[in-house]
Amino acid sequence: MNNDAPGLRMVYEGSIRDGIYAFIIFGLLAVVATLWVLYEKNTLRTKYLLLIVWGIFPPMWFVLEYFFIYLPYGAKDSFAFFQYGQNIASKLWAAVFALISIDLYKSKEKEKEDKKNKDEAKEP
Repeated sequence: MNNDAPGLRMVYEGSIRDGIYAFIIFGLLAVVATLWVLYEKNTLRTKYLLLIVWGIFPPMWFVLEYFFIYLPYGAKDSFAFFQYGQNIASKLWAAVFALISIDLYKSKEKEKEDKKNKDEAKEP
């Protein structure tokens, strides 16, 4: 395969490629589901859970894909394209992680303010 040719460059070939495409679709659906849960389930527990999941699983995937999928099964001369794809995916992961972190921070601040207002209302 000539990875210098114009058009779509392939990092994987055959059934591995199909599995990676399925995982990419799963990842994009996970982003959509996370955003939905983040704004529909307005509990701190849910937001902490999302933060933990997004803080652990995507970085683990980057490491596992490189060492256990790309190195043994990657197409010859495709490392630059693989690296570019990982770079884009890591930026998406960082954006989702930052969004969850910011939303969690805002929720905690709102909870503190609500508690303060409640305490002030109790005082005579």
